[in-house]
Amino acid sequence: MKFYDNFSLEINTELMPIEIELRALALQYPLPDSRSSCELEEAGKILRQAVSQSGFRGCLSMFTSDILHEDDFFHAGYDVEIYRHLRYLPPIRHSHDFLEVVCVAEGDCTNFIAGEQIPMQRGDICIIAPNTRHALSAFSDNCIIFNILLRTSTFEQAFFGVLSENDILSDFFMRNLYHSPSHPFLLFRTGYDQELFNYIGFACHEFQHNRQYKNRMLNSVVNAFFIVLLRNHSANVLLPAHNQQEKNENLVFILKYMQENYNTVTLAELASFFHYSERHLQRMIKSTTGMSFGENIRKLKMCQAARLLAAPGLSVDEISGMLGYLDSGNFRSAFKRYYGCTPAEYRERKYGNKLENT
Repeated sequence: MKFYDNFSLEINTELMPIEIELRALALQYPLPDSRSSCELEEAGKILRQAVSQSGFRGCLSMFTSDILHEDDFFHAGYDVEIYRHLRYLPPIRHSHDFLEVVCVAEGDCTNFIAGEQIPMQRGDICIIAPNTRHALSAFSDNCIIFNILLRTSTFEQAFFGVLSENDILSDFFMRNLYHSPSHPFLLFRTGYDQELFNYIGFACHEFQHNRQYKNRMLNSVVNAFFIVLLRNHSANVLLPAHNQQEKNENLVFILKYMQENYNTVTLAELASFFHYSERHLQRMIKSTTGMSFGENIRKLKMCQAARLLAAPGLSVDEISGMLGYLDSGNFRSAFKRYYGCTPAEYRERKYGNKLENT
């Protein structure tokens, strides 16, 4: 039995008292369309009525503004907060300066992000970048959604730390999440990966108990959650088309192929393998990573060269061959253009003292 089997995500679709009240208020004060997002003032009457109920103030009083801040949600000294999304809560368009991971454990809902309407179903996980205007519509009794809130620095350490050796995917996800004005999100279709959602159960269990090292444990569980997400589903991310004419469904597979075969792959081979013309493939890679095919491969080789130079038993010629260079002189020249120094100088500057002591 794996350790996380003891923390399987408990799914109880019974409405909480606050959700029963919200459902009644939604019927009493219907929005023009309960399945569309709305502004805060449109939902004001429902929220005021709900907040007036003595037990609900703590849950809803933070919606005094449509711009939310870390201090309103995070306990002092903690980097992770986990909430079950309230069903029948008006889908208020809002933004916040922290990062949100929406996890659909049961049922379905609609996520409104940057003007786009995104249906989500059981097993879907959506990562929403900070300062992104969005809303969530969950108007059914059987919909169970968990919202994992993360300080931005904690997310970057956990999510992009996993990708530290996958330079192309790391750059690609970073570019889409933080530098796409129209689509600042990542949507993973996991098909309800039991292993992945058990980690959510583990995190919920830890979050609900005040035990020693709680913050460190939550951070560790979230880190493991992202490892499993990227290990099992990095190719299952839904990528919006960068224009209305094309949707590059093979893009993550292409980037992974480049990542795994950077020392030998050519543009012609890659285009043939994925059945694209070289020109079209070059345009796809450039538009989604910000670099050409050659620039991506060069970066991968140079970053790997820098890592290999830390090994005292490897000569520069050996490293050159491992990276696919037939002539070590070409490797030395490429390395110097990239880093501004020769491989030997780089090794001495960065690892000299450490290597002398090994």
